[in-house]
Amino acid sequence: MSPFFNSVVGIGFLVVGIAATFLMYHLWGYPFDKQKLKSAAPPRLMLVHRCLGYLYVAIYVYFLTQMVPRLWHYQIEFPARTVAHLSFGMLIGAILVVKIVIVRFFKHLESELIPLLGTALLICTVLLIGLSVPFALRELQLRRMTAGGAIFGSQSVARVRTLLPLAGIVDEAAIQRLASADGLRSGRDVLMNKCIYCHDLRTVLAKPRTPKNWRQTIQRMADRSTIFNPISESEQWQSTAYLIAISPELQRGVRQRREQARQADKSRRAVEAVAHATEPLSRPASGPENAYDTAAAKQFFEVQCTQCHSLPNFEQSPVDSAEDVRKLVARMVDNGLETSDAGLAQIVRYITETYVR
Repeated sequence: MSPFFNSVVGIGFLVVGIAATFLMYHLWGYPFDKQKLKSAAPPRLMLVHRCLGYLYVAIYVYFLTQMVPRLWHYQIEFPARTVAHLSFGMLIGAILVVKIVIVRFFKHLESELIPLLGTALLICTVLLIGLSVPFALRELQLRRMTAGGAIFGSQSVARVRTLLPLAGIVDEAAIQRLASADGLRSGRDVLMNKCIYCHDLRTVLAKPRTPKNWRQTIQRMADRSTIFNPISESEQWQSTAYLIAISPELQRGVRQRREQARQADKSRRAVEAVAHATEPLSRPASGPENAYDTAAAKQFFEVQCTQCHSLPNFEQSPVDSAEDVRKLVARMVDNGLETSDAGLAQIVRYITETYVR
């Protein structure tokens, strides 16, 4: 099945788990006769809860049929995220077995253990889906939003056709075949059905590469593939073409992260630059953030700093020195505070004069 279909099923799995758990909380609020081992909850609600449980187990078995074969084909050590994903998957299976055994054979333990086990299932389900679905949806986003439009569109195809020779292919007919909507779809299928047997999707989507480097990466994957799941020469070229197609979006993401890091570093340097700004700032032509007076500084401080927390935080946990103030403002910058150097100087000075003991 496609990763997108599995993502939809995974979200459904999470929804079923949430519904079953909260319905369980409601049902266990009714009296339970420990002698007759029977709850006073309405039978219809009990039936709904039971059906949700059957559906949950069915979806889990569906995912299990896909997880076990992948374990057989892995040729290298599991990535950390994959280890966590498998661990939560197996833990869900163990909890399900214990829960079913209690419900069927040890009903006297239901009132004490079933709510606990149901809550544990929900927690594991949330973690399991959180470790897999976002990356599959990320790949879907990359497929739909690339430079020049959709990945299977004419501009994307033309770009791949131009870059494929840089990966080492010279056969014009092969280039035309690979750089087509059908060729890119085939490459995506190879990536999603074979390449992720040895690592998770996050590894592929981490950063862009040149056409030549994508080709070398795919060749290393092929060398590690098993005789039961080989990656042929034609499949290597198909997946290379697809990865070339999604590289612009990968580059865009890297560029955004780099810009965010640059802005944060710039702001931290600005905080250091105003570390000893104790004298009144010179007044420019306009802009309350560029001139200092107590009333304007107070208003500017409240607007900027209350975006993430309330003012009582300062009053309840006062700072002890100007150095503490500078460290505090630096943390604000790390958390996303964006303003001018003069604005940072105003904030440092206002907090120092108002809150330092």
